[in-house]
Amino acid sequence: MTAILRSLLTLWAARTGLVQACLLVLSLLALPASAHAIDILRLARAESADDRRLDYTDALLFEAMRRTTRKFGPYQIQRAPEFLSRERLLDETLRGEVVNVTAVPSQPAWEEKLYTIWIPVDLGVADYRISLIRKDQQARLSAVKTLDDLKTLSMGIGTLWSSRKIYEDNGFDVTVGADYEALFRMLLAGRFVHFPRGVNEVFTEFKDRQASFPDLAIDRALVVQFPFPRYFFVTPKASRLAQRVEAGLESMVRDGTMMKMMLKYHADMIRQANFCTRRLFRIPNPLLSPKTPLDRKEFWFNPYDPKTGICPKTATLPRQPSTR
Repeated sequence: MTAILRSLLTLWAARTGLVQACLLVLSLLALPASAHAIDILRLARAESADDRRLDYTDALLFEAMRRTTRKFGPYQIQRAPEFLSRERLLDETLRGEVVNVTAVPSQPAWEEKLYTIWIPVDLGVADYRISLIRKDQQARLSAVKTLDDLKTLSMGIGTLWSSRKIYEDNGFDVTVGADYEALFRMLLAGRFVHFPRGVNEVFTEFKDRQASFPDLAIDRALVVQFPFPRYFFVTPKASRLAQRVEAGLESMVRDGTMMKMMLKYHADMIRQANFCTRRLFRIPNPLLSPKTPLDRKEFWFNPYDPKTGICPKTATLPRQPSTR
């Protein structure tokens, strides 16, 4: 842009004088940012060929970018050359050179250091956790009657996962694994009894690994719920990109597109969850920020709300204090 301005200034100053040249510069500077900038969306890479956790968030981002093209201009998408651990992902997103936007479950360190877009990307579906188990452990899960019963059963969690502190602070028996794929092997090796996953994860993960792990199963008895918002975090070095993503997502919430995308993407998972037949336990999330938009009901999916039609109105649910 500088070279173009220099050339135009020289030409106009020679032909029409300094005043007209200055007017040209002012008019060029008044052009919208989209006329002289291309937003680059730098995204993380999946951990493995079977890891499909990024599919939905990628789709949301692409739609948010697409629908803001008129205001913000064109954009490009780049993918990190390798998988980044949660710890490295924070560092790289801070730098903004390899990854500049990513979606992870919220925790204080991320909220303090990065630009947080306070819209839960899966609209509360990930609040509901169903465990992967070994087939021979179903009886132990089915025998659970109280929250204290459940806390005695060892569970597997990633070392740096936000959910680790939630479960530990609530008194669960937690066994940590070094990485995502290792946790499946640890479960099948009997290192712990169950591996809690979000409703948005558990059925896909089971399907993708069923052939490799024939003893793998999905628990049929229980569901644990706690507020567990996953947000898009943007490097502080790209405030314009953060504004663009936020504007796109808010637009998608207003016209219902985001809820439709969530329900479409998770429809089979929600159906397979059989919420109405499971014993429900609610626990608090000690990591929850005061900024969490719990008052914006359009942000939170609730399968037990009669309006969803998922559970019949006559369904009897456990009487437990709500975390919202």
